[in-house]
Amino acid sequence: MLPMKDKLRSLCLLPLVVTLAAAAQTQTTPPIKMGLWKTSSTITTSGFQLPPEVAARMKASGRDPGQPRTVNTLSCLTAEKWKKVFDPTQHDQHCQFTNQQQSSSSMSADMACSSGAGAHNATGHMAMTFDSTEKMHGKFHMEVNSQSQPHPILIDNTFTGVYQGSDCQGISPDTPKLLP
Repeated sequence: MLPMKDKLRSLCLLPLVVTLAAAAQTQTTPPIKMGLWKTSSTITTSGFQLPPEVAARMKASGRDPGQPRTVNTLSCLTAEKWKKVFDPTQHDQHCQFTNQQQSSSSMSADMACSSGAGAHNATGHMAMTFDSTEKMHGKFHMEVNSQSQPHPILIDNTFTGVYQGSDCQGISPDTPKLLP
């Protein structure tokens, strides 16, 4: 079982991974440049019940559970990883994408995912706009039902991505870097 910190980090990165996984299902290179991308995501979760001691530690560190949180990451995007790394089956997820739409300037999809162990399932919708080859933005909504939570967890994410250059500066395509 993952520690609470890792569960929260996974929830924060999940929208980006699922968005890219939906895009990877198209098997075409996206209309954006490959290389280093900085992504800023504002994530709001509700329905997630934290143990009281975890909620108290978060409040003591200045974070209010349930309030929107902005997470910034650097990611190395390559054509190979677009097709492989973001495959949800590599993350113990089994996802099906429906209502997929892709054009030269946008993409969207509905999704239904479940963990390999059956501990949770999720449904959601994502939409992404490619503003240019160096900028994108989008939104993501997911409802997660988990055996360990009495109510569904709702995740809403709005994000922007800005191309930083062709040099990934040592960041592995396999592991986005969380920024402070």
